[in-house]
Amino acid sequence: MLQSTLNSRIAVGTRGASLPPSPRAFGSPSFGADPISIVDAAVRTALAELHAATRPAQRASAPVFADRLFSLRHAETLSPGTRVVRIAPGTVVTPLARDLMKRQGVVIQLAGLAEFGVSARGEWAFAIDSDLGYLHALRRSLLEDAGRWTELGPALDDLTGWIQAGEGRGALLVTTDGALAVWRACQAPGVRAAVAAEPADVHRASRSMGANLIVVEPTGKSLSWIKQLATAFRQAGAPRFAERPSWLKETEG
Repeated sequence: MLQSTLNSRIAVGTRGASLPPSPRAFGSPSFGADPISIVDAAVRTALAELHAATRPAQRASAPVFADRLFSLRHAETLSPGTRVVRIAPGTVVTPLARDLMKRQGVVIQLAGLAEFGVSARGEWAFAIDSDLGYLHALRRSLLEDAGRWTELGPALDDLTGWIQAGEGRGALLVTTDGALAVWRACQAPGVRAAVAAEPADVHRASRSMGANLIVVEPTGKSLSWIKQLATAFRQAGAPRFAERPSWLKETEG
């Protein structure tokens, strides 16, 4: 691509002009522009156009990680040709992972939390079933998030009923008894609930079972960490039922 662009630039710059007979004539007014300058300008223009064309595509296709830790294992699983990796605020990149990506020419960039939900679709709601004081700040933060979240009552029936009332709906429940909430929620038709403590838990539940209810136990988690779990849930897009893997169908058949 660069070679073809460069050739066209040089052709435009030299069309209709003859090159000077000797290096001594370079830059002479009688022979027009200096051919070296023409080539230099063509190279600079071609590189600028190539950079402008590829940078947005690289940014759009760059993998984004919201897990608490980006380790060597994650770096080793990057697709060949990856040049940019975007990480969420608070994600720690281990030295081994950083060294490997540096050797491979992979650049690490910081992504804002709002970026994770840009391409997400669906409807999203939350409920807080806890009296912990700092969760009031969580409630305000979610409600102020540009209308992204709808607040529901803390009763589990309110959440499951809301999920069942439409396609592509996902709900976040913050409660101190996650295991009981998941067990009860999964008895409601069409509700696929899972407890999540890490963004990786959210991604797995969304990918493997199409989870539409993520349950978070607030004990030991900061406000920003719970918001990161909520963002990871939206990042997965509108919840959809995940078909059973072929190996599971074979065991059941």
